[in-house]
Amino acid sequence: MKKVVLFADPGIDDTFAIVYALSSPELEVKAIVTGFGNVSKEDATENAAYILHVAGREDIPVITGASQPLTGEYEPYYPEIHGEEGIGPIDIPDTFTYEAKPFSHILEVTSQHDDLYFVDIGRNTSMALSFNLYPFIKDSIKEVYLMGGAFLVPGNVTPVAEANFHGDPTATNFVLESGLPVYLAPLNVTQYAQLKEEHVRLLAENSKNPFRSIFLPIFQYYQKAYEKLQPGLEGVPLHDLYTLYFLTNPDKTTIVQKNVQISTEKLTQGFTYADFRDMENNPEANHFININFDYEDFIKNILRRLMGEIKEN
Repeated sequence: MKKVVLFADPGIDDTFAIVYALSSPELEVKAIVTGFGNVSKEDATENAAYILHVAGREDIPVITGASQPLTGEYEPYYPEIHGEEGIGPIDIPDTFTYEAKPFSHILEVTSQHDDLYFVDIGRNTSMALSFNLYPFIKDSIKEVYLMGGAFLVPGNVTPVAEANFHGDPTATNFVLESGLPVYLAPLNVTQYAQLKEEHVRLLAENSKNPFRSIFLPIFQYYQKAYEKLQPGLEGVPLHDLYTLYFLTNPDKTTIVQKNVQISTEKLTQGFTYADFRDMENNPEANHFININFDYEDFIKNILRRLMGEIKEN
């Protein structure tokens, strides 16, 4: 079982990813670190806490992370995609209360566990800060997984950049230069990790998961946004959930080993650079780029996980 510290900014896609992680027997979520991105840090924190509440997993700590990029520049949120508060049409009850842990709590998590997987499905600011403030925690980390970048394809927030790496390229470079093995699930792969409405209806009708009643409404909300963003898609790409699939199913994915850098220049901010003049691996590189996956297995895997109940502690 892989022990995961999940960095997230829920977000509809993040919601599916968190539920997937909680439902996967291969994963043990040790903490969720929240930060700005799809929504503000405050909304992301409340959303993560509410997801864990519905799942009956309030034993998992929610740790508050970064509220802005390392540059201090303003980054827009995306209510047109994820809703005003981040979970589409779902309103968190006004009576809901929760307790979040301060950022320093990451020290407690990393001191209690070895061979952790740090998985970031949002902006990389909080992870970069953790490595900067507490560099010794890297001794407890086995591998890093990032959802981000766009290799040999256009970006989704600019012609050359994907949203997560564009949101704080300085932070992403800091993580890439950490010395840890970093696995990337970029847009050129995740854009094909599409869930279709027929799949979600199967979940809505047959799942034993406590999120069964909200799968369809949040999917349809997300789908309407994508109909405007990318007309003609057969389904909706679950970029963040795919990153966890990538972590748990290495035999169903293909990677290449390359050195990766992120542009911090204004015109090309967030552009992911790697040398693809040939597809040979660079054995000296510590970055592993996902370039392909088994779509049929991906769908079967999602349905198996989300059909079941949430794992108990």
